[in-house]
Amino acid sequence: MNKIFATIVLAAFALSSCIKEDDSYKELLPLRPGMNIYSMTMTQNAVAMQPANAGIRLAMLLAEAAKQYPETELKDVDLTKLKIEGNSNSVMTLLFTAGTKIERQANGDYKITYNGDYQQYDGFFLKGSMLVKTGGVEQLKDINGSQTWQVEIEEGLTLSARSDIGTSTVVNMEGGSTTLYNEGLSYTVSLSGISASFENSSVSSSWTGDFSLRGANADLVYSECRGKDFKVSGNAGGYSMYTGIDSSSLRMSYYLSSGSVYRSGQIIEGTQECSFESYNYDTSAYPSPDVKYVWSNNGSTLYQKIYYNGYVYPKN
Repeated sequence: MNKIFATIVLAAFALSSCIKEDDSYKELLPLRPGMNIYSMTMTQNAVAMQPANAGIRLAMLLAEAAKQYPETELKDVDLTKLKIEGNSNSVMTLLFTAGTKIERQANGDYKITYNGDYQQYDGFFLKGSMLVKTGGVEQLKDINGSQTWQVEIEEGLTLSARSDIGTSTVVNMEGGSTTLYNEGLSYTVSLSGISASFENSSVSSSWTGDFSLRGANADLVYSECRGKDFKVSGNAGGYSMYTGIDSSSLRMSYYLSSGSVYRSGQIIEGTQECSFESYNYDTSAYPSPDVKYVWSNNGSTLYQKIYYNGYVYPKN
């Protein structure tokens, strides 16, 4: 699996980019405000999920290490040397991209440092560090009761997205808490007050949510999960990085239906609902604050259906 929670930020516009100037294009025009709501909400959620993404990827890396070296203490395994059959890249590179450094701390925690030069599989560039606090439990699958993994944002962590023409949008990751734990058959990711802001912006997000993740392998062993479906569901919401017409933070919400299916980071089955929750937006530009995307597939082709303000695209 190349991506877990990663979002294709411009997915809302992918459909329109290949539509010709005909009746189909005209049918899509009334849905453009909803597509913009979707894009903004999914970008906000993707940014807030970065610590969770790092923690889950680390769990998969450590589970793979335990599989490949069952008789060796985890602290003695060189994580940079792990490989899987048929791929010349290390598992660490496959999960975190080249240039990422992972350091085990004396207490069993892990510091993950990104150098900013390599694009992640979700399209973002990360620079700086996160700390995954394991509480002395080496495998996420072994978490039980009140035990959790916590992912902390280290000071100076930034995320950026770069356009084809060389411009870059930078987001400062500022704080909040991310908790990971095992629920038996699935894993829960809880976000609390994830704070992030666009560079030079006057507002910061405060994003909170709960998501459930279930992989093809219950222990999250990378070689057993790679390229296979994940079941994901949950919801999130709060103040976003975006400003409304009064220059204050715009509140949003996101819902992902139970049993939604991800494959290689792309949702292939399920429903996403995105909304403006506060009223400081331009109501003339957005006649409705709610949009719904329904995803399906026939095994070889992926389909999306958009519902906004009484319009549906495509109609059939």
